[in-house]
Amino acid sequence: MKSFDSSILKGEAAVTLWLTAAIFAASAEPIFVKLGYSAGVSPLQIFVLKNLCAAALLLPLTRAFKWVGMKNMPRLMFLAFLLFCTNGLILLSLTMVPAVVVMTLVTTTPALVAIINSALGRDKLTLKFWAGFALCLLGVILMLEVKTFSGAPLGILAVLAAVVSSSIYRVNMETATGVMKPLTISSYQFPLCAVYCIPLMFFTPALSFEAIKVGAITGSAAALANVAFLSAMAMIGSTRVSIISLLQRPLLLILAVIVLNEPASIWQIAGIVLTFAGVQIAQVKRQKAPIAIDPEPNDTDNVSRSAPEKEAQPVLAGISKLR
Repeated sequence: MKSFDSSILKGEAAVTLWLTAAIFAASAEPIFVKLGYSAGVSPLQIFVLKNLCAAALLLPLTRAFKWVGMKNMPRLMFLAFLLFCTNGLILLSLTMVPAVVVMTLVTTTPALVAIINSALGRDKLTLKFWAGFALCLLGVILMLEVKTFSGAPLGILAVLAAVVSSSIYRVNMETATGVMKPLTISSYQFPLCAVYCIPLMFFTPALSFEAIKVGAITGSAAALANVAFLSAMAMIGSTRVSIISLLQRPLLLILAVIVLNEPASIWQIAGIVLTFAGVQIAQVKRQKAPIAIDPEPNDTDNVSRSAPEKEAQPVLAGISKLR
């Protein structure tokens, strides 16, 4: 298998193609999680197997693993921990809160990503951005046909915590792609998550064939989505990637209508239209030049960038600017 090369992402069409692949991969995951739950698979089994299968797939998929040095390891470990927490919190919330509520609350992630990037001076948020985001949010709600936000308070709190951890993950990941190639970062993320799963293995119920099947499918989807999102993020930034990821729900709904012959209500059709329109409208003005994908002459792993060196510092330190 030929390894992916992030240098192919040198055009808007290529970026859109990668993001579409990532969106479809991410869309498939909750479907199989739901099927797994109905077959008696526990959330802990899915969580552990998902990380293990994704780790096993990423290394041969990217063929980009190389030692990044002790200086970059804490950054990668922190990013993997955020990804680990986000995935775990979402799976936990799905056991206590209806899926429509989870998906609606997760829709707020791009707004938090945009606010953080704005505070760090990366993006300039205009009225046009917020108008587009509002259309996306309304569209997603119409497609989900949410009538009530019922559910256990702990489950809702878990979703909100996942939104925060995911937002911090995306903003920090954009910083990391300024000093390391996206595929190199991907090759570390799920293997580190697999290491974090080791203590959980002592509490995981005995595995069944159904659990292994769901874990393999969700792990494969997660690995492909991770590679695509990180590669695209290196070009267009975490705010824009987060907005485009809102196309996940309308694309999934269209797929269900075409493949499964499921009927779509007039409200859901309106939601699809509003979401597509909102994604097009919600543009951001980059305050800093985009990343150049070509490696620096003296370092095959570093990625040159016109932003100042201080941009490579962990974003959590920069969040203090919000105060």
